[in-house]
Amino acid sequence: MRVDAIVLAGGDGAVIDPNCRFKGLVPISGRPMIEWVVDAMREAEMVESVAVVVPSAEDLGPWVDKVDKLVVSARSFMGNVLAGVESFRVDRPALVATGDLPTLRGEHVDDFVRASLATGADFTYPLIPKERMLEEFPGCERTFVKLATGHVTGGNMMLVNPALVSKNSVLGQKMFEARKSPLHMARIVGPRFVWRLITGRLDPVEVAAKIEQIVGGSAAAIMSERGSIGMDVDKQADVLLVERLLAERS
Repeated sequence: MRVDAIVLAGGDGAVIDPNCRFKGLVPISGRPMIEWVVDAMREAEMVESVAVVVPSAEDLGPWVDKVDKLVVSARSFMGNVLAGVESFRVDRPALVATGDLPTLRGEHVDDFVRASLATGADFTYPLIPKERMLEEFPGCERTFVKLATGHVTGGNMMLVNPALVSKNSVLGQKMFEARKSPLHMARIVGPRFVWRLITGRLDPVEVAAKIEQIVGGSAAAIMSERGSIGMDVDKQADVLLVERLLAERS
């Protein structure tokens, strides 16, 4: 089974480059950041079609010819996810990724998709060990969470049953907005769960079980050694880091 890919290219690009209307257009080694992600999706054997969600379709550049669908949506995070998912069929899983992963490769996408499909879960998400992240991207500044199995950071993609997106769009937005506030997150998932997370007592299985309880579908964490899935570009220092690594790769 192959999947459809939805890449979210919005966000405030001016935070990184004042000349960019939105994040996907930030130049990385001479090309818009979103183009690097689109190329990775095109290289992936497990991806059937690619849609990119943008807040505006004006003056995007020639990279748009590489995508199957251009979805214009300037809504909330989950609103944009829903717009992308609804542009495709509902009878196969959708891969949702952010457009700020310029070091992503097709083989990295395939690894995650294959591992996700093997679980049979309605919703999967990647967890990357801290050691692997720092080995692949020395000097990167990521948010790491201590689980019972060790420190991890979350990746910027998920494989999801399309029916689960529309069913949980409101809840998903609340969780997205609360992701950096333990107090707000506690109101959604419960204080006991947040306390166990803060104190490093949770394991990936418990996290998946809580997600299943909340969203009403099966969930699974995918432990990944692919740091590129978590290396999102949020600031100028990230641009310099990934450009150096891309130069070394080429």
